[in-house]
Amino acid sequence: MDNAYRVNQDWRKLANRIIMPQQIVLVIGATDAGKSTFCRFLVDAALTQGLKTAFVDADVGQSQIGPPTTIGMKAFTPEMGPVQFDGTADQLYFVGDLSPRPRYLETLTGTRLMVDRARETEADFIVVDTTGYIHDPPAVSLKQHKIELIRPNHLVSIGRAIELEQITACYNQQAWIDIHHLLPHRSVRSKSSNTRSRYRKARFDTYFSESSLQQIPFEQIRGERTSFFIGRPANEKELEILSRLAETQVYYAEWGNRTLCLITAGSLSKAIINHIKNYLSLTRVTAEVRAYFERRLVGLVSKTSGNTDAIGVIEAVDFQKREFSIRCPSSQIDGVAKHTCAIQFGMHQRK
Repeated sequence: MDNAYRVNQDWRKLANRIIMPQQIVLVIGATDAGKSTFCRFLVDAALTQGLKTAFVDADVGQSQIGPPTTIGMKAFTPEMGPVQFDGTADQLYFVGDLSPRPRYLETLTGTRLMVDRARETEADFIVVDTTGYIHDPPAVSLKQHKIELIRPNHLVSIGRAIELEQITACYNQQAWIDIHHLLPHRSVRSKSSNTRSRYRKARFDTYFSESSLQQIPFEQIRGERTSFFIGRPANEKELEILSRLAETQVYYAEWGNRTLCLITAGSLSKAIINHIKNYLSLTRVTAEVRAYFERRLVGLVSKTSGNTDAIGVIEAVDFQKREFSIRCPSSQIDGVAKHTCAIQFGMHQRK
């Protein structure tokens, strides 16, 4: 185990105190503090002691389990041998972004759900990694809500104690949680933004290395985290009328409860949007161009389990056939074709 990375005495001492059955450990700290390496050490050490161990990777930008933009869970048993963080996950939750900043609710929901999935494996010991987003007030609130939702037995903060005190101070006198402070490992080196970007690209490339296109009709899906695919699609006559009102071609439209969502050939001005809204006596009109869908990362949710079966990329959208062409791992193609009921919309992926 020591050959994979350098283990210092503080790590060993802490491991001896916290590695035991029925424990959950949440690890926090700034970027480049060594959180991920410490988490791997804890998983290795727990397995060495014969404990079935689960790892929840909530570091959506630099994930070791699952592709970036997701929170992954993987269970390990002592019989499996040395831990391999090869990017594969037993369960996934699609957050949809490389940072928790625009996705607070998804980050909290996904972390809690993946910890629940780890519990369902009957793991003796659960380790949860997090992002390095800790400094501004929303980051503090996010970490504290995560602590409240997970209710870990141990909170390990890696970094200067004073730097993390704004997160941990309110738990110092609470009996249900033990707080442990570690200094960053001396061998940790800061990674440049280019290095982090290359790592994410490599993770995506690996995830989609064996992938295929799957056509999914609009009528087969419902949308999440989007204004679309939750209402009644406009018919051809309605699209003609809306195109005249919009003064540009309307490819697709949906009616809601006194609402209208449009995909148009050109961007609509506020004046035209207000004109459509007033003319049709609507409370809200949302308008996007077709690039809204293209190269968008999506989570593909199973109608049988409600879990994220896979993530995909929208390669093309055909508004005449009313279908998406979504690239996803070939191993998931059959399930995506037959069982996908919801598409969770995330960030646009760069080529």
